Amino acid sequence: MSAPLLMLDHDGVVADSLEIFAASFLVGCRREKLARFVTTDDVLDLFAGNLYESMRAAGADDGQIVRVVGGTIDAMRVAMPAIRAFPLMREVIGELGEARHVVVVTSNSAAVVETFLRRHDIGGVAEIAGAEAGRSKVEKIRALVERCPGQEVYWFAGDTAGDMREARLAGATPVGVAWGWHGPDLLEEAGAERIAHTPADLLAIVAPELSADFLGSG
Repeated sequence: MSAPLLMLDHDGVVADSLEIFAASFLVGCRREKLARFVTTDDVLDLFAGNLYESMRAAGADDGQIVRVVGGTIDAMRVAMPAIRAFPLMREVIGELGEARHVVVVTSNSAAVVETFLRRHDIGGVAEIAGAEAGRSKVEKIRALVERCPGQEVYWFAGDTAGDMREARLAGATPVGVAWGWHGPDLLEEAGAERIAHTPADLLAIVAPELSADFLGSG
């Protein structure tokens, strides 16, 4: 790839999907008799680290994890018309795509993400590293970083403490977005290098040379 690599998460960064994700996930947990997970806060706690590892640590076996996560992804595909993009993210990603090799790194299905991006006319994404590419964001981010040697900074934009930790482990620099699933304090505690409070902030952090024109001050 000729343009600098830029990585970002999907749910909680681009897609405002927490309500639908949590409701679908909890339905799956009830079916699997995973009594540990009852509330949205229980779901959010899982994202302090890697989702799959957190579920396993809470007592779920591999079969239960596959069924709950797979069922949640299927439910999100059906509920796609109700999931909105965060304001200005379409414009920011479109701007970034002109100067960066933008890769979405997500625990969601690449097919679901691709459908969402197309539905909301979001261009600028060059690749999607979804659930099909593996459960570990560390491994997916590390593989992308290894494809792009020599960059000074490898930004990964995420919205959970787990995103921040996995990005660090993979050799990327995490920037936390304040509009996602975890608040700024949790993101900073987990290792966020910077916090973007708005999509315009995100652009200014990861591609400052594009920011002035985007804001109309260039």
